[in-house]
Amino acid sequence: MPQGSGRQVMGAAVVVGVAVVVGSLVMAQSLNRVTQQLDRTAGRLDEIREAVVAAKDALSNLQVAAAPAAAPSEADPNRRYVVDVAGAPALGPETASVTVVEFSDFQ
Repeated sequence: MPQGSGRQVMGAAVVVGVAVVVGSLVMAQSLNRVTQQLDRTAGRLDEIREAVVAAKDALSNLQVAAAPAAAPSEADPNRRYVVDVAGAPALGPETASVTVVEFSDFQ
């Protein structure tokens, strides 16, 4: 083995060692940035969860408040019902003595 080869090996080892240290520092900084981003994201997710819970509560309160009153089980055949049909589609003369109103809900 020539005498200069030991210096070359040591020089290469120093270069590799410096590269490893610098690479580790770069990776550490990158990991710190990613960790900070994840922390911010986790905080934002907590805010979103709280907003969803608040929205669900508001919606359930709204649905309870907007619940319609119980409809009568049957129409009273002896009662005369007045229904405003102005502007509604119609067949027949406007002066007819009886108006039949049909309501359909296609759900």
